[in-house]
Formats: sequence, structure tokens, C-alpha cells
Amino acid sequence: MGVGKTTARSPIDSLPVASDDTPSDLRPAYPPPRHAMSLLALESEQDVSGDVRGWMPVTAHTAAGDGMPRLATVAMLVDALGGLRSITASDPEWAFTADMSIHLLPAGPIDVLQADLHVRRRGRRTLVIEAELLADGERPAGSALLTFAVVPRPEHLVNITIDMTPGRRMMNRNSEQEQLTGDYLDELQLLVTQPGSATIELHPAVCNTVGALHGAVHASLVDEASASLARALLGRDVVTTDMHLAYLELGRVGPLSATATSVGGPSSDHVSAVVEIRDGNEMLVSYATTEVFGL
Repeated sequence: MGVGKTTARSPIDSLPVASDDTPSDLRPAYPPPRHAMSLLALESEQDVSGDVRGWMPVTAHTAAGDGMPRLATVAMLVDALGGLRSITASDPEWAFTADMSIHLLPAGPIDVLQADLHVRRRGRRTLVIEAELLADGERPAGSALLTFAVVPRPEHLVNITIDMTPGRRMMNRNSEQEQLTGDYLDELQLLVTQPGSATIELHPAVCNTVGALHGAVHASLVDEASASLARALLGRDVVTTDMHLAYLELGRVGPLSATATSVGGPSSDHVSAVVEIRDGNEMLVSYATTEVFGL
């Protein structure tokens, strides 16, 4: 996504990080350096119908113990691709993510996760996009479903155009220079304060276009709050395989905190949890359910 015409190299280069009433010439480029999205080296390709395919390399800094990418990083891939697909699917209006569901299969270890996105419904006020996930382009690795609220296009995005020329490209130009050198969640400065509790400060690397917590970073909080709880309850390494995340409010006030609570008590090999994310004013900004399995 972008304001004005995007470049041929990157379809997500220049969205603003500012309130909607900030003059466009005063908005800094989005995303900023070392953003949660650009650090994952995401790539995308669009076909003439507008459908989107994307790729994310899986490294030691982004993988779970089973060799699959952590759910936190999968959420960024499908969120970024879903946002790209929603621009043309909602045209001439705009779309904001309302909820996201992800289900991961035990397909690891893998080198690259591929996601193929298709519009499943375009209603008057609702847009539903499905993502099929493939391990190394061949093995089923799971699926995701995103629901968007279709709204009148914001004034500062009226003149947006999307580069639909053929070809695979980086989703953000910063990815060509920026590389992860440590754990992804450490890079985001996401902290576990105790089992089942995770927190993050608002800083440019984890914000969206209006300075609130990025939607996929909500998923990172949900993932780590759930996983830390399950590690404590099961006594071993774990992987979050399922998440349904509902966005309730913009997280504009930091720090934001996630609290995971076990539902029905743990079994011998997995934990079901509910997760609440609250902002610095204790407002509930998102709510999720998760399934975490021991390795």
C-alpha cells in the first residue's frame, strides 16, 4: 500500500505514520527503518485479477521449535498481503482488518512459507480474504482467514495507485538493507513479564500507518503470551498453532499488555487459552483464542 504511486520495486513503501489530519507532505515514509514488516524480507506478486501470492523466508530467528515459522511472523505475512489485496478488492472504498484467524499444520522444518490469497466475499460492508499456506511451495502448511470492514476511503488515500505490473518483488524497499540478527520478538522489544503475560512499548518499529500498534504485532503479543503460559504449564518447548484474533480498538496508548488465561486446564500435550490485549489506559483493544501444543 502507499500514498501516491508506488514504485515497481515495492508495493508497500510509503504509507504515513501520523493522524489522518496530518498534511501529506509532513508524513514520514512508512514503514520506518527496521520495522516489524520489513525485517521479515517479505515478497509479493499480483496477477491481473488482483489476487496476491507472497513469500517469507524462515530462519533461526523466526522459526518455532518444530521448524515452522512462528505464528507471530505468519500473521505479518498474511496481514501485509491481505492489506495489499484489500486495496483493489474494496475499490473505490477502503478496508480495515476486523479479525484474523490462522491455523498452522506441522509441515516444518521449511525454508520458505508461501501464501496464496483469494477474495471469498465482497459484500457492501464486509470483505473476506482467504490465504492458503504452503511449505516450500509444495506441502500444505495451514490456512488463514481475514475479515475486513469496508469503509469510505480516507481523504489522504484518495489518489493511491497500485503497481500491478507482473513480477515478484520485495514488499518493502527497506528489506533489501535490513536483516534480522537476533530473535524476531526480541527485535520488536516484546517482553514476557511472567508466564502468560507479555508487554510491548509503542515505538516506530511496531506501529501502523496511524501510530497505533500494528495489527500483526497484536498477533505477536498473543503468540508469546500464549506460548509462555503453555511452556510453564507443560514444562517444555511449545508452538502456537491456532489463533482467532478480533480487533476491537486502535492501540494508541502504550505500553500494551497481553494476558493469556488457560481454558479448561492444560491437557498432557496442549493448552487452550484466551488472550486479552489492553492499552496503557487499560482499554481492551483486542481479544483472541489460541491453541498451543507441546513439542
